[in-house]
Amino acid sequence: MRRADARVTNVRCIDCALRRKRLFRPLSGDELTAIQAMKQQHLTVSAGTDVVRSGEPVRICYTLFDGWAARYHQLKSGARQILDVVLPGDAIALDSVLLGAGTHSVHALTLASFCALDGKQLVALLENEPAFAADVLRTQLENERRADARLTMVGRLNAEERVGYFLVETFERLRRRGLTDATQCAFPLRRADIADAVGLSKVHAMRALRALHAHGLADVSKGSLTITDPAQLAAHVGFVPLPTTRRAIL
Repeated sequence: MRRADARVTNVRCIDCALRRKRLFRPLSGDELTAIQAMKQQHLTVSAGTDVVRSGEPVRICYTLFDGWAARYHQLKSGARQILDVVLPGDAIALDSVLLGAGTHSVHALTLASFCALDGKQLVALLENEPAFAADVLRTQLENERRADARLTMVGRLNAEERVGYFLVETFERLRRRGLTDATQCAFPLRRADIADAVGLSKVHAMRALRALHAHGLADVSKGSLTITDPAQLAAHVGFVPLPTTRRAIL
């Protein structure tokens, strides 16, 4: 992936429409003031731009404001494993700020914008505001549960089930953010992105997508995902939505 010049704009935390979505926990006045004070800039980058690189010291935590991104590992062979798709409201590099240099990279899958927060001030906020810290911890634990479910999916499901699981899980995550209608949502991922997210070759991922389409379960085309009956696809692949509380947003 590449580094690219980022465009800097300004969106005040108090004006952020993302924070008002039902999925996210409302902030107290003091918390919002503290987060606004630690916000360094608002970056917009092009698709393919690395925001975080594995092994590099990270002193900034990001929140994805708009667009799609991916956490990934790049193997010695050059192969890429997408660990997770990052959606609006998700934190990036929180682990790196708290634990040191990160073990994964993050790049934009689409044109994307990020809020950049000073890591040192964020650590201080977590230390001084136990209720906020507990909500951040709860959000990270929910992410860990979802990661456990996806690891089981990659290890034990067949190709069609893997791809179907990934599609319906992503649809559910978007639905909770108010970014779908009953059966459809924007889906800018390439076939190669889907393959890298479920541990398949592009050829096998394409076959799985064709099978899901032939069975009337899901269709990915022209930048959009259609799942005519999400409950039916979930049952077909064994996807069970995990219960979630209102998530902490940085």
